[in-house]
Amino acid sequence: MALKNISKRLRVVDGGGVVFGDVVYAPGGAFGPRWQADFQLVVILTGSVRIAVDGLDRLVRSGEVALLQPGHQEMFWWDAAKRTHHTWCAVSPAVVALEPGLTETLARAPMVSRVPVRVTQLIELGLGLMPGAPETTPGFVSALGRAALHACVTAQDPVRRGRAREPLARMADWLGEHLAEPATLPGLATIAGVSPAQLVRLCKRELGETPLRYVWRTRTARGVQLLRDTGLPVAEIAWRCGFQTPFHFSRWVRDVEGTGPREVRRAAWAQSEL
Repeated sequence: MALKNISKRLRVVDGGGVVFGDVVYAPGGAFGPRWQADFQLVVILTGSVRIAVDGLDRLVRSGEVALLQPGHQEMFWWDAAKRTHHTWCAVSPAVVALEPGLTETLARAPMVSRVPVRVTQLIELGLGLMPGAPETTPGFVSALGRAALHACVTAQDPVRRGRAREPLARMADWLGEHLAEPATLPGLATIAGVSPAQLVRLCKRELGETPLRYVWRTRTARGVQLLRDTGLPVAEIAWRCGFQTPFHFSRWVRDVEGTGPREVRRAAWAQSEL
């Protein structure tokens, strides 16, 4: 297997036939060829990747997810001009088989699609699991991996996408481009094209949280990425991600990561040196 310009492996959580990973590749990196053994979601956060599956190429851009199927040969070429940061979730066929009909549904799903918000959240949840904690039991991790796959293929259903996902996608698109700008429930509802009450119902049903909590969690996730990938001061990261003060940012990082910003950075940088 050829490896070229691997930058650093940030986080990996492995358990119950499911593996969550978080990796950054330097410009011009390559990986493969390899035979895919699992069902795998590859979520591109920044940069892009060209994936050849059995010799047929597909480009996956930032904000998109690739669904890879077992039994195929793959080769990866990462963005030649900038670093590519991606997260992933690999689920063994034995785990997928625990949910009736999921294998057949995955076989019909497109290889590349816009990444659903729920998929990003589930992978981030998996990456946040601490070894040895009660929630890292194989059964929980297994269910989390199946949920990520299910969320990916469910979002491709045209009725569901048309009636429920589009307002959330509009909200997520706006937030991705205006992360540091003030966000209010009425403003988000206008962007989503629904009433404030409808947006709250959609977010609670599809995301499991309120619109404003989704905003703050998204800002926090971006801030954590910057902590791990850059040397920017904590105050600068807080400002870039829409937090009013470094203290507010630190409080959210502790709530999501279980530790403060400096500890998050120190742990990530120490792991990258291994």
